[in-house]
Amino acid sequence: MKVTVLGATGGLGRNVVDAALARGHTVTALVRDPAKAKLPPEVRIVRGDATDLERVREASVGDVVFFCVNPPFSDWMTAFPPLLEAALGGARATGARLVFPGNVWIYGKVEAGVRVDEARPATPSSQRGKLRAAMEASLFESGVDVRLVRLPEFYGPSVLTLTAHLFRAAVEGRRALWPGPLDRELEFVFMPDAAKALVAVAELGAAAPKRLHLPGSPSTVQGFADAVARAAGKRVRVLGVPSWALSLAAVFDSSARGAKDIRHLLTDPVMLDGALAERTLGSIPRTPLAEAISQTLAWHHERPELRLQG
Repeated sequence: MKVTVLGATGGLGRNVVDAALARGHTVTALVRDPAKAKLPPEVRIVRGDATDLERVREASVGDVVFFCVNPPFSDWMTAFPPLLEAALGGARATGARLVFPGNVWIYGKVEAGVRVDEARPATPSSQRGKLRAAMEASLFESGVDVRLVRLPEFYGPSVLTLTAHLFRAAVEGRRALWPGPLDRELEFVFMPDAAKALVAVAELGAAAPKRLHLPGSPSTVQGFADAVARAAGKRVRVLGVPSWALSLAAVFDSSARGAKDIRHLLTDPVMLDGALAERTLGSIPRTPLAEAISQTLAWHHERPELRLQG
């Protein structure tokens, strides 16, 4: 199978590249700066921006396009629409199938104890959730053959979003801030596992369901931080930011405004039903938590110069 990865150097994209290569597929990556991409030598590189339709068309020469582009959190509202438009244009022009990672932000408050399956309609209550719901709607109205895999909160090598702060706290000996309570049970998916699932869905072709929910391992934030601490052999201090403090910070900081927008997902977490994924994939890829955390810590230790935004 010939696959194209848009956003190949990001948290999901880099892991999809590795997963696709491990399965023997031919991989093309669209990147802005090949010198900084540090992708395996067997990857075909197309240089360009993911909003440039001509470059996206040039890259989208295979059977499947993976949409793994993830702009800075503070820029989501303006950056995502042109990225999706270009990806759809490239897939439409070349006849490629588009595999899209969804998230749980399209849901508002979900009843406690309910596992959300693929039939549940979008009920966004945040601005970013409404954006993601609109993106999903446009995918399935585009005429492009789309497969969507919905993911919960994620962590792992190359991931620089919310959970990465817990790992940097362990590496750098500092505290981490979490924009919600620490005692709520969330689902955490290891990004290499998610990448394997996305590649497996692509391999199924037209036989794959249009939408698939991929649950992660359940844990409270404090429990997850404690597991990171055990692997690191040192204390990891994590502080839950109260709602009033987040609202105050949001007045001055765009990342805090974004966190405030989706805070309900941290106070009333959405838990995904994986029954269809189990039937479709045979089994959901799940690296044991201790091993996954150790791999992620090792990745962070190898990058002492890394600085996170937000």
